[in-house]
Amino acid sequence: MASAGAGNARALARCRAGVLMLAAAAWVQPVPAQEEKDNVAGPYVPTPWEIVHEMLKLSDVAKGDTLYDLGSGDGRLVITAAKRHGAKGVGVELQPQLVDLAHKNAQAEGVAERVKFLAGDLFEADVSGASIVTLYLLPRFVTRLVPKLRAELSPGARIVSHDYPLSPWAPDKTLTFDVAEKQAISGTTRTVLYYYVVPARVAGNWALAVPRSVSPRPITLKIAQEPDRLEGSAQIGGDAPPLRELVLRSDAISFSLLHGGRLIHFKGTVTGREMAGEVRAGDLAGRWSGKLVTP
Repeated sequence: MASAGAGNARALARCRAGVLMLAAAAWVQPVPAQEEKDNVAGPYVPTPWEIVHEMLKLSDVAKGDTLYDLGSGDGRLVITAAKRHGAKGVGVELQPQLVDLAHKNAQAEGVAERVKFLAGDLFEADVSGASIVTLYLLPRFVTRLVPKLRAELSPGARIVSHDYPLSPWAPDKTLTFDVAEKQAISGTTRTVLYYYVVPARVAGNWALAVPRSVSPRPITLKIAQEPDRLEGSAQIGGDAPPLRELVLRSDAISFSLLHGGRLIHFKGTVTGREMAGEVRAGDLAGRWSGKLVTP
């Protein structure tokens, strides 16, 4: 009985050691690069043609545009933008076989000279040359793209996202409609397109020049800008009024502030580190300008 107990103990020890070795092996098992990066932005699902046309219509694509489609699949959005609207286009697709298919489709449609398709990670692709970006990706990847799109795209660039918003960025407009073909794809016919216009970057401290009749004292602005927040305040001597009705669409900015019992209205255009436009305070009007002092 004693020897049998010792044998069982040794067998149990060997079993435990084996389990520990397997656990250790599992712990150090390398993660595949793509899985580690987690950049496979969703399964390939061709965008129904009706939605392709609605996305291009909403983006207002025209001959002078360059459209980037992120997760371009068989290339249908890029090719249609080139063939029907005269735009240039770039498709970014992770799967090489789909890139090859898109090239063949572009050749067949006679637009190969105006489009190109790149095999690569859409999160690493340079999209700074796009005036329009389209995407149909899983929601968590759409959200991950927000900082990249806002940083790389020029003010005024348009974005159209199929079914998923670029949270927390609020869309400039949405379009909702039904497409029967979607039932087999997502279990519902409901389709939502989210449209965005990239705003100028205005975060930081600005020094303004205004007519002395509007304000004899210098005015400085401090603006905070996030995808879901745009707010600011002014400094005029010892007065620090908040900016009211601060609106930024593309490179057009407008705001007002209350100082000395007067409401002063500003409208202007942002150009890089400068902005300029018209200022009005009651019956007084003139030109104003601003320079970014510190971002």
